[in-house]
Amino acid sequence: MEHTPPVSASRFPRWVWPVLAALSVVALFLALNHQAYDGYFQDDELDNISWAPYVRTGHYLEGLFTPFFSVDNFRPPGHLYFTLMGGTFQLEFAPYMTPIFAIHLANCLVLFLVVRQLGIGCWQALAGTVFFALSAGAMDAYWKPMYVFDLLCTFFVLLAVLFWAQRRFVLCFVAYWLAYKSKELAVLLPPVLLAYEYWLGERKYKPLIPFFLASLSFGVQGIVYNPNKNNGYTFRFTLDAIKHTGPFYLERFLGFKRSGLLLLPLLLIKDRRVWFGVLGLFCLVSILLFLPGRMFTAYAYLPLAFAAIAMAAAATRLRPAFLLIPLLVWMPWNVRLLQTQQAATLAIDDQIYSFVDRIQTWVAANPGIKTLVYDGAPPNFHDWGPTAAWNIPHHVLGLKAHFRDTSDAAKALREEVVAYGTWDYQRKKLTIRIHSPER
Repeated sequence: MEHTPPVSASRFPRWVWPVLAALSVVALFLALNHQAYDGYFQDDELDNISWAPYVRTGHYLEGLFTPFFSVDNFRPPGHLYFTLMGGTFQLEFAPYMTPIFAIHLANCLVLFLVVRQLGIGCWQALAGTVFFALSAGAMDAYWKPMYVFDLLCTFFVLLAVLFWAQRRFVLCFVAYWLAYKSKELAVLLPPVLLAYEYWLGERKYKPLIPFFLASLSFGVQGIVYNPNKNNGYTFRFTLDAIKHTGPFYLERFLGFKRSGLLLLPLLLIKDRRVWFGVLGLFCLVSILLFLPGRMFTAYAYLPLAFAAIAMAAAATRLRPAFLLIPLLVWMPWNVRLLQTQQAATLAIDDQIYSFVDRIQTWVAANPGIKTLVYDGAPPNFHDWGPTAAWNIPHHVLGLKAHFRDTSDAAKALREEVVAYGTWDYQRKKLTIRIHSPER
């Protein structure tokens, strides 16, 4: 009788171990970030939830296909997310997080495919993806629904790079268009594709023409028709702006001052894939350097993906076993940053929940009063947050919520019956009473 030898571990297909490693990374990501489900909305998210469910389907199609700049900052892919989630779950926060996590993990998968398409080894590609997947540098992007715009933009940008590398130019342009419609940061993708074609492609530049024409059109329109003339969304093309924004984004790389400069020595490596990653990072972060009024850690999310490409390419100089060393050195520091940022985020979220939940309860008991005047709010909770929180339980748009010190509030107090809210900064609670005008 013929004897069949036992199958040893070495007889497993080669793909098994990378797949197991990838699944372990997913499990680690969920373990490190599960508390995101305990968070709550910020002011921008509440604002989107208040109006997005009322947008007609045709407006999304028009916004998606129009070649014209959106002066009202309408981003169809991300706002469709708020339409679907807001219409289904209203202010139940936890369900909003599952799609956010799913998109982030999808971005990790596409990033891995891009790196592999560049001819980088499986384990080096996985190491670069691990950095991107777990990095605290842009934690808000996968902790807050508001940054679904950055997540979707990153997804389509990476997909565009993948399609370009595969010479699927039409699909690449579709992905680029969707990336821009997700967030305007993608306007600078064509120079990244040009760099790929020069260093890594066949130097066939004709297919890039429609990309640069679209980029030029959107860029010029964005400057000419930008309605933000003197606020946080205004571009400041000055050296002072860079002095303000540069250190902020440099710190996002590893979480300490100017850590982004550590990427510069990688340029000494004679590997065009490294150069491509670094140049892609620089192109996509450059526009952020001129927005000193809008600096958020989540904005570093897409540039960090290209940092991961550069590091994965540089890691080809190391044997796979040695890749564990930098990851094990980095991980404790990164976990500490995550825990610190998560605690701070949840503390603010608790205050916002207390504020908004009190409004919800009060409106349910007093649906007839249509104006809110409030004295104080949680930290960084801008005026559109209370306004949205006031409109959502009324299931309408256009109701007013005025801060106590404004002229609109003074007029409302004189002329109508209003809900008057007082935020207790010590107890972190909102008290609401009915205020009638004096006769």
